[in-house]
Amino acid sequence: MKTSAIADIHLITFSPTGTSRKIGIAIAQGTGIETIAIDDLTQDCEATLTFHTRQLVVITVPVYGGHVAPTALQRMKSLQGNNTPAVLVAVYGNRHYEQALEELHTFVSGQGFRVIAAGAFIGEHSYSTPETPIAAGRPDSSDLLCANRFGSEIGKKLSASSSPAEIDVKDVALPTHPQEAIMQFKQTVMGWMKQGIQMPSVPLVDTNLCNNCATCSLICPTSAIPTCDPTETDAQACIKCCACVKGCPTGARSFPTPFAPLLVQQFSARQENHTLV
Repeated sequence: MKTSAIADIHLITFSPTGTSRKIGIAIAQGTGIETIAIDDLTQDCEATLTFHTRQLVVITVPVYGGHVAPTALQRMKSLQGNNTPAVLVAVYGNRHYEQALEELHTFVSGQGFRVIAAGAFIGEHSYSTPETPIAAGRPDSSDLLCANRFGSEIGKKLSASSSPAEIDVKDVALPTHPQEAIMQFKQTVMGWMKQGIQMPSVPLVDTNLCNNCATCSLICPTSAIPTCDPTETDAQACIKCCACVKGCPTGARSFPTPFAPLLVQQFSARQENHTLV
């Protein structure tokens, strides 16, 4: 087997609740390439990074509503490859990743990258709570082992050729939910839309529990929560990632969306990760 011509790996991740970052690290470590740099764009406004052919770029992003998180794409717009091999990973909350991988593929191809591997991995849904668990605790040890093995397969592909073949992300397997569950979900959502049911625009705050520690403000990826008054949230800036809900040390924040119980009802069956090398 040839020695890989790749000198180092750059993990590019946008990960408000940490799931995309965990999976990306496991993949990068699995390749066997020792030098790994992590460019976490969760808190940074934008990254200006240029890559060459002897680097591997692993990009992991969350899926919101079947699409790549728009904020992630915004922060990656200054990435520039030079025929640079790339691995794309969409992390979704057990329902479906829909168009996310294709969107990400189109985006990075336009930035000068060649996609040599891709995957769809499960991470705990943003709306998951103890009362409405949706892929709770994922990625778990099994998921991270899968990510590590995916990285190993990527490493083998890189070692086998100085110009590894590109893949078509459309060939990544889809979730295995029953068609009935998918139809019931769509019908329910369409019914809400016809009835004009309003969805929460920002997390709620229990002022009796909030101690003004401003942890939520520090971890918010879009600075939607002012440090001077962490009981407030800017609806225009909030992306509903629920990092503030999951990260609040006193449990003062919540996001009571009707989507949570619906997702539990229709999509509780454990979905597995799918990869393509």
